[in-house]
Amino acid sequence: MKSLTIRHRILVSFAAVLVVMSVIAVIAYAWFLQTQQEATEVEKGILPDLSHSTEIMIGQMTAHSLLQEYALEDNPSDKRTLESAIASNRDQVQRRMDDYEAKIVSDVDKQNYAAVKELANQFRQTETAVLDASRAALSKGETPNERTAIKNTVEPVFLKLQSALQAMVEDHRGEANSATQRIGSIVRTAEVGLSAGLLIALGLALLLGYLLFRAITGPLTRLVDAVQLMRQGDFSDRIDLRRRDEFSVLADGFNAMADDLTTLIGQVQRSGIQVSTSITGIAATSKQQQATATEIAATTTEIRATAKEISATSNELVRTMNEVSTVAEQTAVVAGGGQAGLARMEETMHQVMEAAAAINSKLAILSEKAGSINQVVTTITKVADQTNLLSLNASIEAEKAGQYGRGFAVVATEIRRLADQTAVSTYDIEQMVKDIQSAVAAGVMGMDKFSEQVRRGMQEIQQVGGQLFEIIQQVQGLVPRFEVANEGMQAQATGAGQISDTLTQLSEAAQQTVESLQQSALAIDELNQVSGGLRGSISRFKLRA
Repeated sequence: MKSLTIRHRILVSFAAVLVVMSVIAVIAYAWFLQTQQEATEVEKGILPDLSHSTEIMIGQMTAHSLLQEYALEDNPSDKRTLESAIASNRDQVQRRMDDYEAKIVSDVDKQNYAAVKELANQFRQTETAVLDASRAALSKGETPNERTAIKNTVEPVFLKLQSALQAMVEDHRGEANSATQRIGSIVRTAEVGLSAGLLIALGLALLLGYLLFRAITGPLTRLVDAVQLMRQGDFSDRIDLRRRDEFSVLADGFNAMADDLTTLIGQVQRSGIQVSTSITGIAATSKQQQATATEIAATTTEIRATAKEISATSNELVRTMNEVSTVAEQTAVVAGGGQAGLARMEETMHQVMEAAAAINSKLAILSEKAGSINQVVTTITKVADQTNLLSLNASIEAEKAGQYGRGFAVVATEIRRLADQTAVSTYDIEQMVKDIQSAVAAGVMGMDKFSEQVRRGMQEIQQVGGQLFEIIQQVQGLVPRFEVANEGMQAQATGAGQISDTLTQLSEAAQQTVESLQQSALAIDELNQVSGGLRGSISRFKLRA
C-alpha cells in the first residue's frame, strides 16, 4: 500500500466506491425493470380485463334492473321507452364483451369468458322471450304477466350469469392483487438491497477516506513539524517517510533543500569569518596608510621648508652675482684710472674670491638640498605606489564583501586617485630637482673656473703690473659671464618657487589622503558592525553535523 502514490490511492478509492455504486445501480435497475414489467402487465393486462369484466357485470345488472322495471311498468308508452333503454344497454354490453374477447390472452380467461358468454346469450334469449311475450299480450289487449316469466325463466339464468361474472371479476381482482403484492415485494426487496448497498458503499467510502486521510495527514504533519523546526533555525532534522508517493518526492525535495540551505549557511558563516578577518586586515592597512600619509605630510612640510631655504639661497646668490657684476665694473673703471687702482683691485679680487667661495658653498648646500629633495621624492613615489597597491587590495576586498563594501570601494577608489595624483606630482618634482641639480652643477663649474681665473689674475697683478690693460680687458670680459650666471641664478630661484608651489599641492594632497583614510576607517568600522550583525544572525542556525 505504501508503494501507491496519493493519486493512485485517490483513484483506487473513488473506483472502489464507483464500482459498489455501479453494482447497486445495476441491481436497482434490474429491480426497476421487473417492477416496470409487473406494472405494465397490471396496467395493460389485468386492470383493463378487470375494468371490462366489471363493466360487463354492471351492464348485465343494468339489463336485469331495466327488465324488472319493465315488468313493473303498466303504461305502454313507458314500456316502449324502457324497451329502447334495454336495447341500448344490450348493445353496449355486447360491445364491451366484444372488446374484452378481443383482448383475452390467457386460457383461464378464455374459459371464464366462454362460460359468461354462454350465460349472457341465455340471459339475452330469456330477456327477448319476456319482451316478445309482453308485446304479444299488449297487442291482444291482454295484461302481460312479466313478473312470473322473469321469476321463472330470467332469474335463474341471471343468477348463474351474475355468479360467472362475479367469478371472472374476482379472478381478475386476484390477479391484480397478486401483481400488486409482487410489485410490493420487489419494492421492499429493492429497498432492503439499496439500503444494504448504500450502507456498504458508505462504509467502504468511510474506510477508504480514513485510509486516505491517514496517508495524507501523517506525512503532512511530519513535513509541517520539520518546517516548524527549520523556521526556528534547526536545519539538522531530515524526513524519512519510507514510501513511494508524492509525499516521498516532497520529502526528498525538502531534504535536498535543507542540505542546500545547510551548505549555504555554512558558507555564509565561513564567509562572515573571512569578512571579519579581511576587515581586520583592512583596518590595520588603513591605519598603516594613515600613519604613512601623516609621515608624507611631515616630509612634505620639511621639503617645503628646504625649498624655501633653497629659494632664499638662490635670491642671495642673485644679489651676490649683482654685487660681483658691480664690483667688476668698478674694477674696470678703477683699472682705467691708473696703476693706483691695482691695490684696490687686488682687494676687490680678494672680495671676489671670497664671494666665489661663498657662492661655491651655497651651491654645494643647494646641491645637497636638491639631493635630499630627490631622496624625499623617491620616498614619496614609493609611498604612492604602496598606497595605490593598498587601495587596489582594498577594492578587491570590498568587491568580495558585496553590497556591504560599496562605501569602502568608493573610498578605495578615491585613495587610488590621490595616489596617482601624488605619483604625477612627484614625477614633476623629480624633473624639477634634476633641472636644479644641472643648473647647480653648471654654476659650480662656472664658479670654480671663475675662482681659478681670479687666482691667476691675482698672480699676474702681483707679477706683471705692466699688463694692466690686459687685466682690464679680462675683467671687462667677465661682465657678460656674470650676467649669464645671474640669469642662471634667477632661473634657479624661479625653479625653487615652483618646487615650493608643487610641495604645497603635495601637502594638500597628503591632507586629503589623511581625510580619505579617516573616512575609510569609519567605513571599515561600519562594515565591521555589519559583519558582526551578520555573524549574530547566522549563529542562531543549528546545522546538521
